[in-house]
Amino acid sequence: MTRPPLTILLWGTLALVSTACRSADLPYADALQLALERALHDGQGEYSLGISAAVIVPGFKPWVGVAGQSHAGVPMTPDMLFNVGSVAKSLEAALALKFSERGMLDLDAPVSTWLPAHDHVDGRITVRQLLNHTSGLFNVFEHPDFPWVGPHIDYGRTWQLDEVLDSFVEEPYGPPGYAQHYSSTNYLLLTAILEQIAGVPVPDEVTRLLLEPQGLKHSFMSMGSLPPSPFIVADPWADVDSDGDLDNLRGEPQTWIATLTHPVLYMTPTDMARWTRRLHYEHRVLSSQSLQQMYTRPERAVPDPEGGKYGLGVADFDDRLGLHAIGHAGSSLGYSATALYLPDRAISLAWAINTGESPRELAEQLMHRTWSELSRVLQANSR
Repeated sequence: MTRPPLTILLWGTLALVSTACRSADLPYADALQLALERALHDGQGEYSLGISAAVIVPGFKPWVGVAGQSHAGVPMTPDMLFNVGSVAKSLEAALALKFSERGMLDLDAPVSTWLPAHDHVDGRITVRQLLNHTSGLFNVFEHPDFPWVGPHIDYGRTWQLDEVLDSFVEEPYGPPGYAQHYSSTNYLLLTAILEQIAGVPVPDEVTRLLLEPQGLKHSFMSMGSLPPSPFIVADPWADVDSDGDLDNLRGEPQTWIATLTHPVLYMTPTDMARWTRRLHYEHRVLSSQSLQQMYTRPERAVPDPEGGKYGLGVADFDDRLGLHAIGHAGSSLGYSATALYLPDRAISLAWAINTGESPRELAEQLMHRTWSELSRVLQANSR
């Protein structure tokens, strides 16, 4: 994944357009809204769900659209936050790169520098290998006993790192550096390392160094606590008891998943799109050298058998989406989200829905339909 080249002429042209049209509405906003409504109609099946999306095109106001409902009688609104799942990995990776820029973290140092030995964690694994999923570490989500969906989940439980490793991490997929294999265990360990370095929780540092400086005021990261007032959170829906009906999980803490994987991040799609724009287009988050590291894929590693090409906290979506796109997707119990940047068009876009891994097929259908409809409009209007 190499950084997309942008010529000086292109930058100059975009700057002129941005200056001239800074307050202009996106001319195909109505078409995007219709596409969003079509995606929800075609993808949600028998359920009554909601969807929220945002698109930022240089030179125009951000477009924000919503369709459907948070829960019965309450329509989705643009200011509602969603748990964006593994989209949080891009911010945690950016924090690691920030620490590297400041001389606080050597990305090529072994995890044994900070973490105690464990039978299923090779101490030679480097921080970089955690970030780009070449550690070989077993993914906790693939353990048959991983507490993900069920009526007896203790959502408020705080898991300790050694408990997670002992209970849900099995033999590694292979030696460090051999292959890419997406594993949330990597970011579980990364969180522990970053907190040792900073001396404070990762959410505090993400807020201080990333969210606040970038003006992302509709975002909230924590180790499981829900966004406080005045944040408004979309209701999460999941089939917890496997009876075929979706259950509303509003108000349930997220401590269990934050301490099993990585901090939870709530954002509006508008803030997700702004994040990708600040990071990839405006270059306001990281240095050019750090961005190049973020985009670089390990050339010698065997590709992930499940698909996906990973840099440091970002993925290459080219094969799956049919055009050049980088970013991250995420799902959690009751939510799914995607944040993308299209380098060839300098477009940032994001969307979120209020159901997730349970039932997974429904979430995947909704996400696929959303991308198909939005990309059709974008490609027709941005040539």
